[in-house]
Amino acid sequence: MKTTSLPISEFYTPDSYRLQGSVVYLMVRNKSIYQRLADARLADLGITASQMSVLMMVAHTEGATISSISHLLGSNAAATVRMIHKLESMDLIKKIPSKKDGRVIHLSLTLAGKKLAKLIPFRLCGLLNQSLAGFSPKEFEQFKDFLSRIEKNNLTSLQEAF
Repeated sequence: MKTTSLPISEFYTPDSYRLQGSVVYLMVRNKSIYQRLADARLADLGITASQMSVLMMVAHTEGATISSISHLLGSNAAATVRMIHKLESMDLIKKIPSKKDGRVIHLSLTLAGKKLAKLIPFRLCGLLNQSLAGFSPKEFEQFKDFLSRIEKNNLTSLQEAF
């Protein structure tokens, strides 16, 4: 296994580790709370936050496939397939066989899916802004930068592990 060239600080040690102080725990906890709030904001549209995530990933990912959406969302392929089937049955997503490789199925929004995807920001921008109450514009940019750096570090580690 390769090691990263960036210096690694020891913010966590086995002796001082507490779950509630873990950055991952805080991110997962916030995602869980956000999903419950988003479920409430999306209920009258007939979709859940989980369904919205898949719908928006398909809307904003060129050449989206079940595999690519599964990787983006960090879910297993079987769960993603079930979600795609559900969204298909709701006439929001359609499957398009690849012209280059018959094993690959691309995903696209139906007309109803496109209309719904356009409504979602109107429902969720207020929720996102509420989550960031008290942040200055500079803090907001810095926070996004921190999260991007964590993602980059994790992607580097993932690539080095395989």
